[in-house]
Order: sequence, then structure tokens, then C-alpha cells
Amino acid sequence: MGGAVNEFLLVLAIAAVAAGLTWLGAPVAERFDLPHRVVSGALQFAAGVVTALVAISLMPPALRNGVTERIVLAFFLGGVVFVAVELIAQRLLADSAAGEGASPGFYIAILVDLLVDGVVIGVGATLTLMTGVLLALGMAISTAPLAFVATATAKRQGIARRQRQRLAYLFVVAIIGGAALGYLVLREQPLDVRMFLIALASGFLITTVTQSMIPEANKEGEPGFAGILYIGGLSLYGLMALTIK
Repeated sequence: MGGAVNEFLLVLAIAAVAAGLTWLGAPVAERFDLPHRVVSGALQFAAGVVTALVAISLMPPALRNGVTERIVLAFFLGGVVFVAVELIAQRLLADSAAGEGASPGFYIAILVDLLVDGVVIGVGATLTLMTGVLLALGMAISTAPLAFVATATAKRQGIARRQRQRLAYLFVVAIIGGAALGYLVLREQPLDVRMFLIALASGFLITTVTQSMIPEANKEGEPGFAGILYIGGLSLYGLMALTIK
């Protein structure tokens, strides 16, 4: 019993590191008005990290340990879930005042994404704690730019500073809460179930890259160095995956 409690606390500590690094994007946005090129570069780099995370750490064990047809279906459904979340967010955005004020849709999409990231960390930790650590580091690199963009957007929209701070705290809650949920609920589940959910999260994350992160990075035109930063994110996570055992 004591060992299980200690392991759970360690998972929470791992998630807290990822959440803390993600949260740092918020005070940076509060302190600095960085040009879009910098934000774009950060998002391109983060997109590369997420792509590598799925390709190296999530899908290979899912395909190796799960039923291939179910894993592929789960991957597809993960993308469908993201699209559904985006459609709901757009509906909320359309219902807001002229699209200029504080819209909940954009922030809901980011919070859902962070919640999924947390669940992935928790599920990964049910495989091995080191897998959880690796996923947490990768997630932190990819989510800090999202926290920055969300806070900068809220600041530009004129949302009160106190509300922006609450939003930043929600980033932390989403990641740690997702990790706790993923670990506690799924650690006793059969391996097939965990592999299915990992594939589901993989589809969600890849669709996040293609439909949210890269379009957001390129909304003012794709910078010439975008490809370099994207492959840089891929390479960094690949190096982490090979060296952290």
C-alpha cells in the first residue's frame, strides 16, 4: 500500500514539473510583448516535439502491445475528438461579442489539450515511471508556448490581470489533474485498454499539431526558418528518448 502511495506521489511530482514549466509561459507573456516571429518559432519547435513524442514514445508501444486494428481506430478517433472540441470552441467563439472580447472557446480548447497531455503523462507512468518522466519533459517543452500564446491573447483582448492569472493556474490544474486521473483510473486496467487510450491521445495530439499549433504559428505567414525549428523539436525529443532510460 505504501509503495503504491509513494508511486502516486512521484507521478504527481512528475506532472507538477511539467505543469510548472508550462506555467512559466504565462508570466513571460505578462512581462514581455514578444513579436509574432518569436511566438511562431516557439510553436513550430513545440509542434516538432509533439510529433516526435507521438512517433517515438506513444504509438510504437501501442502498436506493439495492442491489437493493430483497434489501435488504428483509436488513433483516428483521437483526431475526431480534437475536431469535435474545435467545433464546440468555434461555436462558443461565434456566440461571443463580435469575436473581440473574451471568448471562452479558444481557452477551452487549450485547457482540454493540457488535460489530455496530463492524462498521457499519467498513462505513460503506468507503463514505467521513466516513461512518465520522458513524456512530462516533452509535454512541458510543447505546452509552455501554448500557455504563452493563451496569456498573450487574453492580454491583447483586455481580460483583467486577475482573470489571466486564474487562467494560468488552470493550466497547472489541468495537467496535474489529468495525470492523476490517467494514473489512478487506468493503472489497474488491462494493457489493451491503456494501449487503446494511448493511441486515442496520439491521434488527438497529432491533430492538434496539424490543425492548431502550426496554423497558429503561420497565421501571419510561414517564417523561412519554420522547418528548421520543427525538425529541431523532433531531434531534441529524439535525443531525449534515446538518452533518458
